Amino acid sequence: MPPLGAGRRPAGLALLGWLDDPRAPRLCRVAGPPGSGKSHLLAWLVRGCGTGTAPGGRRIHGVLPADGATLRTAVWSLGHQLDLVAHAPEPLVGAIAADGRPVLLCVPGLDGAEDPAALVTGLLDPLLRLPGVRLVVEAATGGPAAGAFTAVPAPAVLELGEPRWTDRARFTEWAAARGGDPAAYPLPGAVQGAADRPPAPLPLPPGTDLRSLGEDALSGLWAAAGAEPGPLAADPLLYALARPVPVTAAVERRDDVLARAWRAAGPAVIEEPDPAVRAAVLRTRLLGTDAAAAADLARLPAPWAARWARWEGSDPDHPGPVAALAPGAGPYLSQVLVADPTGAVRTFDPATGRRLGAVVVPGPRPLRGLAVTAGGSVVLLDAWGRPEAVVPSGVRPGPDGSGPAAAVAAVRAVAGDLSAVAAVGILAGSAPAFGDADGAVHWAEDGKVQSERLHHGPVTALAGTALGGGPLSDPEIPLLVSGGFDGAVRLWGPRSAPMAEPSDRRGCPVTAVAAGVTAAGPVVAAAWSDGLVRVRDLAAGTALDVRTGSEVWSLALAGTLLVLGMPDGLAAVDVRR
Repeated sequence: MPPLGAGRRPAGLALLGWLDDPRAPRLCRVAGPPGSGKSHLLAWLVRGCGTGTAPGGRRIHGVLPADGATLRTAVWSLGHQLDLVAHAPEPLVGAIAADGRPVLLCVPGLDGAEDPAALVTGLLDPLLRLPGVRLVVEAATGGPAAGAFTAVPAPAVLELGEPRWTDRARFTEWAAARGGDPAAYPLPGAVQGAADRPPAPLPLPPGTDLRSLGEDALSGLWAAAGAEPGPLAADPLLYALARPVPVTAAVERRDDVLARAWRAAGPAVIEEPDPAVRAAVLRTRLLGTDAAAAADLARLPAPWAARWARWEGSDPDHPGPVAALAPGAGPYLSQVLVADPTGAVRTFDPATGRRLGAVVVPGPRPLRGLAVTAGGSVVLLDAWGRPEAVVPSGVRPGPDGSGPAAAVAAVRAVAGDLSAVAAVGILAGSAPAFGDADGAVHWAEDGKVQSERLHHGPVTALAGTALGGGPLSDPEIPLLVSGGFDGAVRLWGPRSAPMAEPSDRRGCPVTAVAAGVTAAGPVVAAAWSDGLVRVRDLAAGTALDVRTGSEVWSLALAGTLLVLGMPDGLAAVDVRR
């Protein structure tokens, strides 16, 4: 633990004792009068216990600075820190309950929330009803937040105004070193004085260009505006240039296009420090709904930009929730196939997002994945792991019985329960590849099935492409990219051994992968359950991170465009700018 000044060692030991005691109440409330050092004590705790090196029972998994926060921003922030995408309390609480692992959360400044009681009743109290959740919060006795907790009837309370939590001799020494009055004991805030407080914001002269203000000044304007933000709420750039919490609080009750787009983007912007990236996310949510606002946001140069988007409720070409994507091949070349949860498959133009047509599939049923082979066969994998090949009319199996259906049968004979499917659509004659629930990936070639166990736990996503070979090797070399429930992304060329180490790994499951080749070389993309999409240029060794505010259920690369399939829409992002 880092040093704890102002004679506060007794309080620090008490807080650590609460963390170490499995019989202690699951709510600890740090209280005290103004200047008693509540926020300082919790900041010390976070510095010591907010890293991976903290012992298991002391590890803080999420920190919610509640000053100015709304229920909505609290959900976004905690979801981001816990590797989840959440827009409302119920899904967040449900996901934490389903995970089942212990969670320790720290909430400083709870009495400064936009509505402290609503934050407790709407989120914090429901979390405390989960047996594995513990909270340490800063909330004054008798305040609106303290009285709203009901899930833990007798919380532990650390009243820092009580002398027993501050060593007088060490406090006196600490105060004297700062030229302060030891008579302020036990209130360190009274010793630090006005010199340590931030200056009051300066008034704005008439005609000030709000876009030219720094983030602090602009955020202060949003906070001061309250529920009447006036012209602030009409300028899309001002949403991105200010900090997300005061912006969200100010537009909470608005129902215009900008406010709705901002709320949809929320989980992606809440912890994003770069205003240009926040602008890119908001612009993505406005594509197809407000062209002028989207163009305005493009003025901030961001590392990525969406080409087009089709969002639920605002676009007639919106495909519904996107359960699976596949880059087209054969008769579907230069198209992307999009499956909804019912199993209906439609085709879209990846360059414009325009809907082109539909694929006739037998007895549509919920799909887990789909792929298109070079010959145009559409391989479906339903939600129960049953594969089926839809072969174009006029295409017959080879003389040896080879073809997608034969490859499917061969893989099923050796694989576990199938969980993912892919095809190398640019590699003539190649069969579909599959991943299974045991973590293995299977590739059929020349009547034989090659298998490699690449993951601990199920394969959750699979994609394929082909690389150009050299003069002494095959002209095209297949490359498979797999993602797993273990959070790892693996690369395997089935004609050689898999790469020894994952190309990427994060602490939550992979939900989608994609692979392709551009003029600059091979590109691999992966999405995780927290909504992060990472695009890797394998030749340059660079990575680009993208978030939209939604989970990403499926991916497809079409040239330099990455198509994202989400529960609420479909969008395409330029992977090279």
